[in-house]
Parts: sequence; C-alpha cells; structure tokens
Amino acid sequence: MKKFGWRMLRWGAALLVVLAAALVLRGLYAFRDRSPGYQLDLRLGPSSASATPKPLRVGFGRVKINPDLSDPRRPVWLAGFSQNRAATGIHDDLWAVACVLDDGDTRIGIVGLDAIGFFHDDVIAVRRACRPEWKLDYAIVCAMHNHSTPDLMGLWGPNPLRSGVDQRYRRQVISAAAQALGDATAALQPALVAFHEIPMSPDGLVADTRKPIVFDPDIRVMHFTSPTQGTTIGTIVGWANHPETPWSKNTEITADFCGFLRETLEHGFSHDGHTFARGLGGIHLYVNGAVGGLMTTHPTVTVHDPWLNQDFKEPSHDKSRAVAHRLAAGILPQLVKAGAPATNAVAISVRARTLELPVDNKLFLAASYLGLLDRGHAHWKKMRTEVALVTIGEASIACVPGEIYPEIVNGGIEHPEGADFDLAPLEVPPLRELMPGRIKFVFGLANDELGYLIPKSEWDVAPPHLYGSQGVYGEVNSCGPDSAWLLHQALGALCRDLKSTTSSP
Repeated sequence: MKKFGWRMLRWGAALLVVLAAALVLRGLYAFRDRSPGYQLDLRLGPSSASATPKPLRVGFGRVKINPDLSDPRRPVWLAGFSQNRAATGIHDDLWAVACVLDDGDTRIGIVGLDAIGFFHDDVIAVRRACRPEWKLDYAIVCAMHNHSTPDLMGLWGPNPLRSGVDQRYRRQVISAAAQALGDATAALQPALVAFHEIPMSPDGLVADTRKPIVFDPDIRVMHFTSPTQGTTIGTIVGWANHPETPWSKNTEITADFCGFLRETLEHGFSHDGHTFARGLGGIHLYVNGAVGGLMTTHPTVTVHDPWLNQDFKEPSHDKSRAVAHRLAAGILPQLVKAGAPATNAVAISVRARTLELPVDNKLFLAASYLGLLDRGHAHWKKMRTEVALVTIGEASIACVPGEIYPEIVNGGIEHPEGADFDLAPLEVPPLRELMPGRIKFVFGLANDELGYLIPKSEWDVAPPHLYGSQGVYGEVNSCGPDSAWLLHQALGALCRDLKSTTSSP
C-alpha cells in the first residue's frame, strides 16, 4: 500500500506539473506578439507652411463585405449586445469604403468598415496586403462600431466562453479593405475639395447615457468634386453616434444609419412618386467620431424623419433611415450651395506613432487568455496600438484607437463625487483645442478598438458611484483608467510636433 500511495503521489505531482506547463504555454500563446517588431513613427508632408502645395488627386473605391449565411452549420454571430444572437438575414449590404488622397508628395488611404471593431493586428494585416505599386504612404482603417454586423472581436459568440469570430470572414474583411484601397488608388483623378462644418442638434437624434452630458453633435464633411465637370467624386463625412438603432432584438445584418446615409448622399431619396432629395452621385465614406459616453439613438429617443414627416421611436430599420435622413437634410443643402469655397491646392501631412498601453482590465486579460479577444500583446499586460494626426489643407484628423468620450474632445471633463481617483482632469486642454486647422475631424475606432476611453477623473468602479447613481457603464469595456490620458498625451505631442514643423518659415 505504501508503494501504491507513493506512486499515486508521484503521478499526481507529475500531472500537476503537466497542467501547470500547459497553462503557462497557453498563456504564452494567447499573449504572443502577432506583429513582432512592428513600429511606426511617421513624419510625412511639407516641412514648412511656405511649401507650395501640388494639385490634389482623389479616388474612391468600395467592396461588399457581407458574410455567407448559406450554411446553417456555421452561424454568423452578431456583435454588440449579447451572446448567441445569430444573423437570420441581410437587410442591406455591408461595405468597406475607401478614399485615397494624393497631393503629389504624400499619398494616404482611409477605409471605413461596417464592423463592430477592428483590432490593430488586423489593420497591420490590411497594410501588408496593399501592393507596393499603390505607393500608399499611410493607411487608416476605421470601424463604424456597428451592432448589427458579424463579430470581429470575439466577445459575442454562442456563449461567453466561445469566440464569435469566423476566421474566414475576418480574412474576407482584411482582403476587402485592401482591395478597396487598391480600387481607390486606381480611380485617382484631379479634384477640388471643400470643407464644411455643419451644426446639428443632438435633440431627437442622440442620447448621452452617462453624465456629464457632453455631445460631439456637429457634422464635418470633405466634399471632392471634379475641377472640369463640377460633378461629385465623393465625400468623407464625420459624425458621432453608435450604430445600434435597430437595437438588441434585431437579427438582420444592416449597415444601420451609416449605410442609409451613404445611399442617400449618392442617390437621393424618393417616395410615393415624390423626390425629397437629389443625390450627389459619387461614393461616400462615413467615419464615426467621439461615441464614448455612451452616444446612441436609444430606444427612448424619438427620431423625426423630415422627408416622410413621421416619428420613429421603436427600434427599427425605418428609424435608422430616419436618422440618416436627418443628417442628409443638413448635409445636402450645404454641399450644393453656390459659391462654397473649393481648392485643389492642399498639402497633406501625417504624424503617426506606435505606442503600448497598459491593460488593467482583468476581464480583458481573461478573455485574451481564453482566446476570445484574439489580439496580440506587445508585452505582458501591454497592447500595441497607434495614434495619428493627419492634415489635409485646412482640415485635420485625429485618429483615436477606441471610443473616446466627447468631453475629452470638446471639453467638459468633471471630477464628480464618487469618482475612484481624487484628481483634477488630466485630459486637458480638449483635443480639438490642440488640433491644427479650421475643420477638425475625430476618427474614432481608427486603427484599433481599445474600448472606452474614459477621463481618469470620471473613472468609477468602486461605490459610491458618480452623481448618486447605482453604477455606471463603460469601465467594464475599457483597458483601464490610464488609457485616455496616455492617448491624450500622445495625440497632443503629435499636434505640437506638426504645428511646430509647419509653422516654421
């Protein structure tokens, strides 16, 4: 019996060693660096404000990214609300829409994806899929954060322990994004550009579901036209709102208001024999902005469709269309207005750099270990990500790798009672105050999706909670309390660098 007992102990110890080794190996595999050595530190564009811009060229391209729903054995899991929400059909198409801009010295590409989010590893894969002959100096890939699209992040599978990502679909989207950039490059043509900032009230459109109540309500547009024919080549439109209008019970794939808006800008809108708006033609790229907070067309929000003269409160595709019509009704008159200033003499500048952000969220770490968040970590508890600042003439673009709170962008950060950290706001001055140019775009979920970027002075996990609430939403989907101010610092440094370079004689 003694020999048997010792033998069992030895076998048990050996089994524990094997299990421990397996756990360690699993951790090493899960947190491995998917892009070892990848580092970006770009400083592109004219070295002074006196440099003479060359004539602008622009091209647009788009590629459909609908998933395959034909095989019931391979359900497509919809992202954004809860697990086990399988797609039952396609209401309208999903797209990768690209714009390539070339000022004669610098060529950049921008891709907007009808997707919940796109990790930095996937953005790197898109860049590596671009052909050398396209001569792209820099590519930006943005996700719309659409909640009626296939899971590309891993959190919305059939249950909390299984990823919802279909690797074939992930590869399809990467390929489509690169193809859209290639098509846009092939379509490059001389262009004029006009920049617009269009006031838009959030009332009846967007709710801010977390105090302080701060919006990023206005629409910003780059309108590209042919210098010889005067026709529209395309637009880049920036606004801020979660595309989740059909809400959680919807199981049909849809591009939400983003798709309806692109369609309306291109083709206009007619109904029952009446034409309410004429389209511009061309191809239109929508990019989301400061959606943290949480900016959303909540089911409590009633949206009035100005052309159908109907109100929509219950979540539906009609409500998504009404949101798009409200936006288009503000955009189209401005773009067709006679005398809108346009120029082909715009210089493009790029400042972009890689950085590593700490990951303090234990749920994120556990999800990475289990393979749900299947993205690389540059080091243990450190994610590689990227910030960028791009200027195109009198417009600037801050590329933010997540869902930034509007108060970081426009001002209004508070330090309310109940916050976890007793400190004054760190993310100051507001990002738009730091940015150069007249028209200041913020591209959210640009080149990565890190989750919510919350002011540290508003961070709230432990009770008592902010503003006397029973708890707030956001921290559970954030890398940690330091993410926002570290990104704000990095973007501020890019703004200062670009301003100091281009202001020198």
